[in-house]
Amino acid sequence: LDAGKHALAKKAVNLGLEQHPTSVDLKFMQVELYIFDNELDKAVLLLKKIEKIEPDNDEVFIQKGNISSKKGEHKEAIQFYNEALALTEDKSDIWSFIGMEYLYLDDFDNARLQFAKCMEVDYEDYSSLYNIVYCFDMNSQHEDAIVFLNNYLDINPYCEVAWHQLGRQFFVLNRFEEALTAFDYAVLIDEFFIGGYIEKAT
Repeated sequence: LDAGKHALAKKAVNLGLEQHPTSVDLKFMQVELYIFDNELDKAVLLLKKIEKIEPDNDEVFIQKGNISSKKGEHKEAIQFYNEALALTEDKSDIWSFIGMEYLYLDDFDNARLQFAKCMEVDYEDYSSLYNIVYCFDMNSQHEDAIVFLNNYLDINPYCEVAWHQLGRQFFVLNRFEEALTAFDYAVLIDEFFIGGYIEKAT
């Protein structure tokens, strides 16, 4: 599944379930395959069976959230993810899922708060960093984005991604000299950082 070899994953899960029909882990993988194939009714049915066996398994609610998201029921997905949060100590991925649901709802303030929680756990979570800046962009909160990025750079000053994003915010505000300085830092930190060179050329 991680390698994107979907057909082989199906064969492996089917073979696994023939040999170990009570394996909950394999059943969760079967649910993932059903969701991938858009066979949502089958996924829901199998999840109900798993939930009877392990009603407090956070993965049940994560997969329910995934199904709701795929159906476009983003508020319901958030509710399921929140139920999963109450059952697990490893919350980072779930905060990210919730953040994405808020993005689908164009609720950029709540989305940003969820991605900020992810960054509190892992300050080098650049996916969440990009998403936070995107939320600021969508609300035209460029000054707030600059404050956020400067605070981030105080803690992680050698992050070329943050310098690049800071330069973009300065550029939008027509603060071109500050933008150039930020892009310079980005390419000084990583001489192969193409985005910094492109922005400088622009």
